[in-house]
Amino acid sequence: MARRADTTPRKRPSQRRAQDTVDAILDATAHILVRDGYDALSTNRVAERAGVSIGSLYQYFPNKESLVGELVDRHSAFLFQMVVDTFAAMSDHAPRTVAGALVSAMIASKRERPKLAKVLREQIPRTGRLARYEQELDRVIDIAKAYLDAHCALLRVEDTRLAAFVAVHMVDALTHAVTTQRRETDDEEMVRTITDVVTRYLLKD
Repeated sequence: MARRADTTPRKRPSQRRAQDTVDAILDATAHILVRDGYDALSTNRVAERAGVSIGSLYQYFPNKESLVGELVDRHSAFLFQMVVDTFAAMSDHAPRTVAGALVSAMIASKRERPKLAKVLREQIPRTGRLARYEQELDRVIDIAKAYLDAHCALLRVEDTRLAAFVAVHMVDALTHAVTTQRRETDDEEMVRTITDVVTRYLLKD
């Protein structure tokens, strides 16, 4: 059996100049990944586009798998933190308002670089990030459950854990599909549509 390549960075940058180097390397990785695909990606091509030596790249990343893995981690962390922050800031708001804000924020963030979002989603299993991604989703589900518990009088559903699971996966999947497969669709219309689907499932008439 072939051994899985190491997908973790060798070290983290500790100074601003080093951070700028890592950012340039990851920007170059994203550009090549979107334009040419995973199979065409190589550490040499990344270093050349980033304007750094291959030795500088290898200080931080042992291979192309670790480059893609770091991009996946950064993208996922940004999205999940945005969801967590939205729940925290809107804990006392009505469910439809919160659902609309979450859907709108997810679509907007994925619209910034839709091709990259699509490619990185596809790379989650390849880079060994599936378990981590599912753990982050579970964290969001826990937060969503706590929110639903606090608004249980408004709900048609009784099992808030199951309801949170369904709603979180629904929003995650639909916002991804909208931004990667229906680029011509009006975002405001899609926010309303997805929000309607989620709230009709969750809320009493």
